[in-house]
Amino acid sequence: MRLFAAIPVPVDEAAHLDEHLDGLRTSRPDLRWSAPSRWHITLQFLGECGPHEVDRQLDRWERRALRGRSMTLQLAGSGTFPQATLARTFWAGVAGELDALRQVAAADQQPHVTLARTREATDLTGPVLELARYAGPTFAVGQLSLLQSHLRSSGERGPRYEVLESFQLGGAGAAGSFGDDWATDE
Repeated sequence: MRLFAAIPVPVDEAAHLDEHLDGLRTSRPDLRWSAPSRWHITLQFLGECGPHEVDRQLDRWERRALRGRSMTLQLAGSGTFPQATLARTFWAGVAGELDALRQVAAADQQPHVTLARTREATDLTGPVLELARYAGPTFAVGQLSLLQSHLRSSGERGPRYEVLESFQLGGAGAAGSFGDDWATDE
């Protein structure tokens, strides 16, 4: 099972950013754009895990959530990995209570939401500059989720994410989830 821990971007905030990306999508059809329903703030990518590791990660993220606290975040700014002139990933930045986010995220995590990818390294300076001043609405975060990523066969668009468990930040265990099947086939 391919696992990762994340905070899903709420629907209204995803719609706000999605509207701002219309022109970029039109001008950059060479990019593989992620569906807004799949947008999330990755806390840690865990990769392939066997059944015992899944149980260990469920316990681990429940403890991390208990140590964390609710926070207010905002999608703001943009960037790329690795660098704008030779980029493979275009992302929106995250602002707000980043200290609270860092309490639950892996130490090496750059807070971001992946918007698009490219197979070949390409210059994404233009899109980065176009989205650099973006500042979306703030949103409250009260939980984190451990998810499984289901890769699709060639010809199908993007992965499907399944929430294995959601945990209240500073709470007492499992929380209501964002649904069993987090992504649509957009």
